[in-house]
Amino acid sequence: MERYLYEAIFTPFEGGYEVEFPELGLFTQGRDLSDAAYMAQDVLTMEISDRLEAGEDVPTVGSFKAQKPQDGAIMGIMALAQPGCCNVSTMTVDEAADILDVSRARIHALIKDGTLRAEKTGNRRLVNAEDVMARFNSPRHPGRPRKNGVLEG
Repeated sequence: MERYLYEAIFTPFEGGYEVEFPELGLFTQGRDLSDAAYMAQDVLTMEISDRLEAGEDVPTVGSFKAQKPQDGAIMGIMALAQPGCCNVSTMTVDEAADILDVSRARIHALIKDGTLRAEKTGNRRLVNAEDVMARFNSPRHPGRPRKNGVLEG
């Protein structure tokens, strides 16, 4: 795996930090500076992996020419990447719970009722990443569903 180092611009907003990689046209965000840096490394690794897999020439070091935003920061973010290294088909129960913003118990319930496919490897359950992302992209509304028809009083 090759190392890639790119400049990330961290700009604060009410809910945390937005991160931009100006050379690559990438954006992400996080709840705080630490979360934003973690998300930045993740998105950088995936983007570089995808570009390498598509046969693009990706420089190992970016240009580092950006201006620091007011109250923000600029950091160098390093990614270890190779072509296709981020094609993930499974994830842990903890990762699925974090993505869907639910408890581990809820993930196990979704596995049990067949909503999420999973496989057992050793003493861990690995959840199908495609199922998790499909559920993430079609959010559910909290509470009980509305009854059809009008209630008479």
